[in-house]
Amino acid sequence: MIEIKQVSKKYRLKDHEVVAVDDVSLKINDGDIYGIIGYSGAGKSTLVRLINQLEVQDKGKIFIDNQDLGSLSQSELRKLRTKIGMIFQHFNLLWSRTVSQNIELALEIAGNKDKQLRHKKVQELVKLVGLTGRENAYPSELSGGQKQRVAIARALANDPKILLCDEATSALDPQTTEAILLLLKKINCELGITILLITHEMNVIKKICNKVAVMKSGKIIEKGDT
Repeated sequence: MIEIKQVSKKYRLKDHEVVAVDDVSLKINDGDIYGIIGYSGAGKSTLVRLINQLEVQDKGKIFIDNQDLGSLSQSELRKLRTKIGMIFQHFNLLWSRTVSQNIELALEIAGNKDKQLRHKKVQELVKLVGLTGRENAYPSELSGGQKQRVAIARALANDPKILLCDEATSALDPQTTEAILLLLKKINCELGITILLITHEMNVIKKICNKVAVMKSGKIIEKGDT
């Protein structure tokens, strides 16, 4: 479970402050597909970066499985992050690596030194995300939807408990968006992974989320079942 308690985050600019997240409290239960929706600048992406502590909140606390993230050492935080996968709007793939090599990179960074195990895991993930036959293709040879499938496979490489999706479908056409959302739903059902999905598209929320929170000007103004 993810629990966010009265969390705030400000950015100090030259002549003023911007409150990106303003006293937000939220509970995300295991197995949820929780959508956070709002216009650009509402604070959604900042909230996601606070959950995996790429940014540190000014006030409040964040708990994952009853662990206070603020109390963890850097090594403990790194270990926890291996159980939090993340996918982005623009895929963030390495263009000099093939599909398989992009997925395997996550295992290498996590310190998995067993080449056979890494290879087996990559094959499983390629099959899961529907890229069989494209293992040796480079990102420049893939469609947008295929690139996002590689990014999802990479995010799943270390068997995360949580998957954070920051505008994961907004760069895709409607048909491809539909396919990626069905894949996320499949991952949630088959692997039991909790998904937090950031979007500005109501259709995305309606399609796969069981819970939703609406953000505006850094605040949660509404939340509940979809």
